[in-house]
Amino acid sequence: MKLFPSAALAALLTAPAAGAADITVPAAPQPQPTTGISWSGFYLGAEGGYGWLAGKIPETVFTAGATEAASGGTAGLFIGYDHQFDNRMVIGVEGSYGYNWNDNSYTVSSPLPILNGQSVTFGTEWRATVEGRLGYAWGPALVYATGGFASTRLEGSFSLTGQDYDDVLNGWTAGLGVDYAFSEHVFGRLKATYSDYGNTDLVTRATGLPGLAETKLTQASLTAGIGFRF
Repeated sequence: MKLFPSAALAALLTAPAAGAADITVPAAPQPQPTTGISWSGFYLGAEGGYGWLAGKIPETVFTAGATEAASGGTAGLFIGYDHQFDNRMVIGVEGSYGYNWNDNSYTVSSPLPILNGQSVTFGTEWRATVEGRLGYAWGPALVYATGGFASTRLEGSFSLTGQDYDDVLNGWTAGLGVDYAFSEHVFGRLKATYSDYGNTDLVTRATGLPGLAETKLTQASLTAGIGFRF
């Protein structure tokens, strides 16, 4: 009979310990993975690459029409501002200013005897743009499309008159690009653009012959660059 109180006492002492063993301790919260940097803010940078200039001259001036091309290196600076939304969409505005090295020379083949056999040089000098851009932040990359205003200075010479000519042409530009963030403040860039500068009467002004058809000028370029975000 004396064993019963001792057994009861032992059961009461061990019950809390057994219950404690069944309690699950919640795990410490784990850090959540980051979704990438924010592209919001100002930035500036430099870029360089290669460009292709094309001048479409009507067949009333050149035999069967002609597209004279001038290609060469290009380099410039860019500056802009972006805003990134919670859904990773990015909108922004960017301005650029650069220089082209794309002079070319050729001999004219024309139905007009006064032009036939003459030599011409042409190319563009500086180029400036103001563009809007719309993109999507995908990890460390920003993929985007651009479009806006473009201006360039066309220059050249014509052997018939022996004089140089130049003209500032305005038009539109559009492009596709990707910026890749190496860190929070440094990114690389790859961009392809196409610009249409409309028509110019440079043939009339270069030759001194009134009433000649205008020339259409376009330019394509592929550039790579590096930028710094603030």
